[in-house]
Amino acid sequence: MLNPNYIIRKMVIQDIEKVMRIETESFTLPWSKKSYMAELNNKYANYIVCDIEGEIAGYAGIWVIFEEAHITSVAVDMKFRGYGLGKALMNELEGFARRKGAEIILLEARQTNNLALKMYQGLGYKPKGL
Repeated sequence: MLNPNYIIRKMVIQDIEKVMRIETESFTLPWSKKSYMAELNNKYANYIVCDIEGEIAGYAGIWVIFEEAHITSVAVDMKFRGYGLGKALMNELEGFARRKGAEIILLEARQTNNLALKMYQGLGYKPKGL
């Protein structure tokens, strides 16, 4: 088991290049660098990274608007998968959403993304549609 000395912190502009590497390795339709730059200035958004001794191991984002939160993105670098970092990022997002007053948290995942679906189910998320 990996024993990372990781911290979860707010994403900053200096993280974008590393986030983009993980984004393009993780998704068939990745967001653009410009999109992430805009998200850092979105007053409804909160983006975080999992930092292991200066290396970005994963990131996640959420929008909270009134009582509804929408998880926009969660990804972990391939070499750090399987160590619970995705779950740690999700827990941080959920805590943020609850502190902001969200009563419901939504997310989308591809039907073929079995690892993500398993993690979400383990966290108590239930499918609402396909």
